[in-house]
Amino acid sequence: MVGRLVVTPAVQASRTFAAQAAVAQAERELVKAEPMKISTLKSGLSVASVETFSPVATLGVVVKVGSRNEEYSNAGISHTLRVAAGLGTKTNSAFGICRNLQKVGARLQCTQGREHTLYTVQTTRDNTDLAAELLADVVAGQSFKPWEVERSLPRIKLELAQRSPASQAVELVHQAAYRTGLGNSLYCPGHKVGAHGTAALMGFTSKHFTAGRAALLGIGVGHSSLAKFGEHLALESGAGPAAQPAKYHGGEVRQEVGGGLAYVALAANCAGAVSVGECVAAMLLQRVLGMGGHVKYGAGQGKLVQAAGAATSGNHSVASLGQMYSDSGLLGAMVVAEAAAAGKVVAAVAQALRTVQVTEEEVAAAKKNMLADVYTMLEAPLNQIENMGSQILLSGEVMPPEKVPELIAGISTADVQAAAKKLSSAKLSLGAVGNLSTVPHLDTL
Repeated sequence: MVGRLVVTPAVQASRTFAAQAAVAQAERELVKAEPMKISTLKSGLSVASVETFSPVATLGVVVKVGSRNEEYSNAGISHTLRVAAGLGTKTNSAFGICRNLQKVGARLQCTQGREHTLYTVQTTRDNTDLAAELLADVVAGQSFKPWEVERSLPRIKLELAQRSPASQAVELVHQAAYRTGLGNSLYCPGHKVGAHGTAALMGFTSKHFTAGRAALLGIGVGHSSLAKFGEHLALESGAGPAAQPAKYHGGEVRQEVGGGLAYVALAANCAGAVSVGECVAAMLLQRVLGMGGHVKYGAGQGKLVQAAGAATSGNHSVASLGQMYSDSGLLGAMVVAEAAAAGKVVAAVAQALRTVQVTEEEVAAAKKNMLADVYTMLEAPLNQIENMGSQILLSGEVMPPEKVPELIAGISTADVQAAAKKLSSAKLSLGAVGNLSTVPHLDTL
């Protein structure tokens, strides 16, 4: 009897643990993530999903429209559209959308680039239906009520006031490089704030928000469920207007505002994403040039930092600049320096761009760095959604993450050297903000 009282519970416990381990193993096998699935609905809407069985689902609708699609008459309307995300629709008030999202702990946001506008919502898995319904309404049911649009103007003014000088310099270098199209700013011009009324916004969305220019994306949701959500996304059919091909001009735009610092963006034209090999080679060259400090309080590394350090001992920060789009891109440098030393730094950086030499060891290191950057970026569902959407809008396909190492490994040292040679003879563009007393003009570099 004593033996049973002592031994039996231990035996029973071990059997229970073993059974639990077997069940846990089975559960892990049942919830194994599914590969990416892509389909096209009858309306022309693309649907892409990755079922990860995550407790949090991320849904997104990406539309092929951004500041690139603006004209002179409606400059800045994309910024107004971005701020208007979540305002009242044809079936829901702004208060109703906000209240229902907050009730289930969901989060809605709008992210915009020069070539796309992305609406995303994140919520717990059991509230996916409600989130998808509200997301579809926010995208396809916008009404732009005049009083709500007017109340959003202070937010536009706040975003304009909060822009950093560095971001302004990047906007100016785009303007100098492309003038229109990709040269249009992500921000509304100050004199255009309040100029985009209900009629203008409705006309802009009806023209560009079509099923053929959009994609519905999901992470942590089944593909069949996502496709059903897509059937409720009431977008007009068709591919919408075609974008004008990007044309690089080159030039300089300077904005003198005084102060003690100069912010200078210097860039040349490079291949866009449609030329995959050349684009990846340019991105590797960007890392060879140096993308700033990766260590806190570090001065950074790369050829641009070395060139700037040899030119002056004044305080400055230098990093490579890479802005890639569908059919074009910009590759160069971003310089922040004390006004007195800015001239020497900018001249040294421009010379480094003209004379850059690439070794096999530098390319190998750049490949490792780029691979780490890609995988770090894809760890965040929102970044993954945006990456999926931009690829679908470009080619209708999405490269699986496991194929990225193969793509990067396929770029040779000769390819990166060819990109460096192209950069050395390319026409530069310059955008500058701040105290430009010593910043040289482009024709002197």
